[in-house]
Amino acid sequence: MPLFDNIRSGFLAAFFVLAGAGPALSQQLAVAPTMAPNSQFLLRIHASRTLEQYLQFLRSDFFSIDADVDGQITQRDVDLHTVMETVQGRTSAVSHVMRYDLDGDGSVTEDEIRHGMSYDMRSQRGLAAFNKIGKPQLPSMDVSAVQIETAIRSIMAVDADKDGKVTVAEAARFGVPGRGGRPESGQAARARQVLTLDSGTKAAVTLAEYQAAGELLFRNVDTDNDGIISQQDLTGYRARAERAGCEMPAASEKAKVILLSSYRTDALSSVTLGSQDKIVNAGRVVVEAGSEPLYVVIATHSPTIWQFTGAVERIERLVMSSSPIGSNSGVANQRSAVGATGVPQERVSFFARANCLTYFPETPTGASLQTVAAVHNFTGKAPETVAARHSVASFKVPSGAIETRVEQRSRSAFIRTTEGTRDNVGNTSNVMIQAGPRRAKDEMDLVWPGGVIEIDPRTVVGSASAVAYEVLPAPAGLVQLLSAGTLTQNSLGEYIVRQKMRFPAGLQGAQTFLIMRGTPYPDGDPGHSCVIVEETGEKKGATCPFALPAPQPQRER
Repeated sequence: MPLFDNIRSGFLAAFFVLAGAGPALSQQLAVAPTMAPNSQFLLRIHASRTLEQYLQFLRSDFFSIDADVDGQITQRDVDLHTVMETVQGRTSAVSHVMRYDLDGDGSVTEDEIRHGMSYDMRSQRGLAAFNKIGKPQLPSMDVSAVQIETAIRSIMAVDADKDGKVTVAEAARFGVPGRGGRPESGQAARARQVLTLDSGTKAAVTLAEYQAAGELLFRNVDTDNDGIISQQDLTGYRARAERAGCEMPAASEKAKVILLSSYRTDALSSVTLGSQDKIVNAGRVVVEAGSEPLYVVIATHSPTIWQFTGAVERIERLVMSSSPIGSNSGVANQRSAVGATGVPQERVSFFARANCLTYFPETPTGASLQTVAAVHNFTGKAPETVAARHSVASFKVPSGAIETRVEQRSRSAFIRTTEGTRDNVGNTSNVMIQAGPRRAKDEMDLVWPGGVIEIDPRTVVGSASAVAYEVLPAPAGLVQLLSAGTLTQNSLGEYIVRQKMRFPAGLQGAQTFLIMRGTPYPDGDPGHSCVIVEETGEKKGATCPFALPAPQPQRER
């Protein structure tokens, strides 16, 4: 083995040992989602930059990614960068937590964090106290106090032995991925991106291959082939990139283009698209009798399944989209969650990404003008009918007639009161008052007056696989769980969980779930709910009432 390889192997082995990693580190690491390699190259393309200047920057980038300095980028570079970034994350975590070790004993307590943060926030706390003069407020409204207690809960969560102290070893856990780590950024992510050149997976990428891929992008941007990137080149490339993945089939000569849009529908679907943790709406499209072929485009905010009935043979093409949602809403290539029944699969088109069309709740608006223009550009025809509403039950095409049940209610002021009386002055025609604790059936009737539409998942042509919900979404799921006896409610409206269950998708309100002793923690996402676990007294969720953490049992000395 050459001397350089011996040095490199020893260098890698030493770092793996220091980091506590086993020999199969590359097999243990979860590969995080990454951007296309082109995004790395594009960062180096600027107006007035020549090809030689650009290639010089790529050489510098390559050698910063080539962690073991062997002249090629491989999985070994991903592993080494990951080790180093993990070490850096741990160091940062320990530094962040142990700065509150006020007595220097090598551990941090709640009181030390509270005193340390109070000192750090002295200016903010002083201004808050000054502004309260003559304006008494409840202590819970003190923003700095809330921030301090939130930080205490976050740091003390890594107190593994629950002795009320966070040691250096425990503090290091504050920097693991998901708690301050960098699983989707940094040099390890860049190395993973390089290994996906040409949309494949390469075992190794050399400098020549790296620069060749970058040069290809440069020449695609440099449309006038003068070897210099102009602002016009950049603007044109970005416009082309925005259209990529948003292509629509051209409309036939006789087809009438119809554009429909809404924020949501007034009914829920009994099936979901791709995930149990999302709310999927359901709506209807009635195709009116006629002879002209119809090219129908539907842009919604919410994931939706549309049921087509009537003269569906008139549908020449159906194109649907929904907005990016959830924790991955910022991911450029996230696909829409949409589907339809009643239209043959060969006549249905989906976009490669979810941000191709913008929904609009009325016309004209800036969003509607942009979406109309996009449809015109792609189909070759301007929409002859444009219909939109915030919430719909059904559309009729090609007339654009809309049926809705929830629109008027959504504009009402909603007041909930648990006791006493309330005097209302002025026009109260749009005010709705509910007494007592929240009830799922009432909320379901108010927000989803169309109920749940039963759909056979086998009939859905969707952008993702259609499967029946294990538990219906939103209030419908709470009603379902209450009816089955899986949930019960106390007099305060809190939900008591005594059986294994799944949280309904899309819980937006401030519900409280009490997980009773011996009951497994539910599957799914509790959304905005507060979850209190009897076994430990732990509270989970931003809507939980503000309170200090439960006292820890004293250990015997």
